[in-house]
Amino acid sequence: MECTVDTFALARSGRQLHGEQAIVGMERLASLLADERGSIGWRLHGWEVARPEGGADAFMALALTGTLQVPCVRCTGPVALPLSVEREYRLVATEAEAERLDLEDTRYDVLAGNRHFDLAGLIEDEAILALPITPRHEHCEMPATARTASDGQPGRRQASPFASLKRFRNGAQDTDIIED
Repeated sequence: MECTVDTFALARSGRQLHGEQAIVGMERLASLLADERGSIGWRLHGWEVARPEGGADAFMALALTGTLQVPCVRCTGPVALPLSVEREYRLVATEAEAERLDLEDTRYDVLAGNRHFDLAGLIEDEAILALPITPRHEHCEMPATARTASDGQPGRRQASPFASLKRFRNGAQDTDIIED
């Protein structure tokens, strides 16, 4: 779903926009999720700050809310992840100016605004950035196949292949190594 906004008109007016963005329409985000049903609620607010030398700087703030279903890194089952993002942006006229000023401005992310700014893309980008690197359940067991011991008995953990190396630590005590 296409969703664009005139960022500079929003900042001049000081208006606030809000809506819902379906997850199913966000291909990059959906590819990272366990379930693409649902939506992300968004609120966008614009404002200007007058400069002492004349003119004004344009700003906008984006807030995202919702719940995303991400796959657990241990069991691959869905983990409900509450999404709560609040970001503020300084708007400039060109991409080159945004790149230059983004390095200097530590309070705001700097974006190149325009009359047809891709709000849907920004919502998707911010949702992706909010995802944890390794999502997992608070109390998660490994899948049954990982718990199966070499003798085929489910529920028993397989001996670590590094367990025999433990004997070499501390002077190779209790080993069956024969030296010539």
